Amino acid sequence: MNRILIIKHGSLGDIVFSLPIMHSIRTRYPNASINVLTEKKYFNFLYRTNFFNNIIEDNRSNNIFSSILLLIELIKQKYDVIIDLQNSTRTTYYHLFISIFGRIKICSSRKFAHIRYYIPPQGTESVIQGLFNQIKLLGIPEIKDIDYNWLKTNLDDRYKNRIILFIPGVSKNGKEKQWDPTKFGKLAKYCEEKNYYICIVGTKKDEPSVLPIINICKKIINNIDSSPPEVIYSISQIATLIISNDTGPGHIAALTKKNILWLVNDNSVTKANIPNTPNNFKISSKNIKSISTEEVINFIETNNLI
Repeated sequence: MNRILIIKHGSLGDIVFSLPIMHSIRTRYPNASINVLTEKKYFNFLYRTNFFNNIIEDNRSNNIFSSILLLIELIKQKYDVIIDLQNSTRTTYYHLFISIFGRIKICSSRKFAHIRYYIPPQGTESVIQGLFNQIKLLGIPEIKDIDYNWLKTNLDDRYKNRIILFIPGVSKNGKEKQWDPTKFGKLAKYCEEKNYYICIVGTKKDEPSVLPIINICKKIINNIDSSPPEVIYSISQIATLIISNDTGPGHIAALTKKNILWLVNDNSVTKANIPNTPNNFKISSKNIKSISTEEVINFIETNNLI
């Protein structure tokens, strides 16, 4: 295959899950022209990977005419294969259109794919393992050990102290996955009393989630609205512990393979998103809101996480 198109939209976490698969595709075809179709907000992040010859914008417009023009342009590029890592309802319609009007092989877990991976029930395999199983149908071997230091950036002198990284925010659609911000505040105070600096990351929209920490702690490194992926990754590399909800920035932090404590719902989504690895520590409940601060502190002490 000389010309490959990868489709990947979704949340930041979805993009992070796909990185090992994108790396495996590039490793298998080092000289191929590989493009990725994604949203504009991920351009800078994906450019840093050096996996792609070109990044094509697709902001998933609701304008049917615009979408058809995009698909026509993709067909004109005469790709040898389209590898759909999004596997969504939207990309199913892409498959149908391309199958009717083009001659490009499509690898996906959705309808109208020429090379189709059938996903088992959610929670029986991780998202990453499922995507690896999909590309194996193309003869692309699985490569898990990746150097993510292309994400590394320099940090200032504030980070010379002992740090625990807190990621209390979630996306607008992920409120059911958020631990109580007030409990995050109490936990941060406990860590501060252990002589750690509390580092917080997130977007402007996460300000309400970090306010309880800001109100109760003094040793704070506040990165709200200044937390691009490279900053989150670099802080995570030097942090003693990372404490996070199941959210995109948490999955960026997990790329460092440092100890991370996940506060999560006990369901199939969590099982798919967070695999059982030596550095992934999980406290889960059928309802994340029922996890107490005392339970988290006891877990930290029992497992000598700080």
